[in-house]
Amino acid sequence: MTRVLFIGNSYTSVNDLPGMLASLVKHGMPGTAFLTETLAPGGATLRSHLRQGVAPQRIREGRWQYVVLQEQSQLGGMHIDGVAFLGQPEALFFPAARQLAAQASSAGARPLFYMTWSRREDLPAQRLLTDAYARIASELGAVLAPAGVAWERVRRERPELELYAEDGSHPAPAGTYLSACVLFSSIFRQPCQATPVPSVPLTGDLVRYLQRVGSEVALAEPLPELAAPLPPPPVLPGLPPGEPLEPARLAGPWRGTLNLYPKAQGMSPALLNLALEAQGMGVSGRARLTMRSQSAEAPISLRVEADAVSFSIRDPSFLEASVAFRGVLRDGALQGVASAEDPQGGQWYGSWTARPETP
Repeated sequence: MTRVLFIGNSYTSVNDLPGMLASLVKHGMPGTAFLTETLAPGGATLRSHLRQGVAPQRIREGRWQYVVLQEQSQLGGMHIDGVAFLGQPEALFFPAARQLAAQASSAGARPLFYMTWSRREDLPAQRLLTDAYARIASELGAVLAPAGVAWERVRRERPELELYAEDGSHPAPAGTYLSACVLFSSIFRQPCQATPVPSVPLTGDLVRYLQRVGSEVALAEPLPELAAPLPPPPVLPGLPPGEPLEPARLAGPWRGTLNLYPKAQGMSPALLNLALEAQGMGVSGRARLTMRSQSAEAPISLRVEADAVSFSIRDPSFLEASVAFRGVLRDGALQGVASAEDPQGGQWYGSWTARPETP
């Protein structure tokens, strides 16, 4: 019996990719015993699977032949001034992938990396995804199921074919079927030539096309390389030079904005209010963030060092994390940078400004 454990998120669970793969095996390899189990909560990163502990436990207990690892679609994600970018794989994806792959190997299973696809509106990002998955699979001697490469090929050859759901991110049935074909050929090292799965609303010609593309991409040795070089990483907000700071200069109410939360959801810029009071060489007070209909307010204690000030406020409603602020006084305004790490490990960076409120 071939036993496969899927560890991922909604990119795995939408349209039941494991079940679709099982149906392909049933139709294409009659008599082959095939069993799957899925751990795929929405938005999960491989790091969050490690932290929660269920995935490592099931790896140890399941007697799997393959453990399929699917990272969050943005490689953990990075937001800069409210705009989403792919996360740097070295920061989040690779460390968690190494640990889970090592656990799978120790339990007698072969790790298999399920490469995802770029968003509909960001096809060039596939180059980064392909590079990240190919690098980690090569480093660890793991199987690579290059579904993202197959998606890219179909998008170029048949742009009218809709692989995406309405959100431009998750797969439509055709996208899941293509991914299942890639996984079939990656696991069994043979072309996917199964008869159409009845539950998939696709025509016979389309099914055969997706089977052919999925098989050819999965069985290509080596993986087709993309000619375009990797784009440079995005630039993080930086702290400008500031004026010497004294606690007395910070006392009073301040009002400004923070660019940190998703602009696509209308949450940036958020409003930032500070009410500060100098206490000897220190400064304390309250801070309030207002993001659309959500807000976070808490007492703060500012740390003043030469020309920089720092403080933090916990956002319990959206990020569910502490937002760290660092700033300087420049031309009568406080301006600086903010950062946070969400519960899944995603990195958030932004910029902020605040000016004294006039009576």
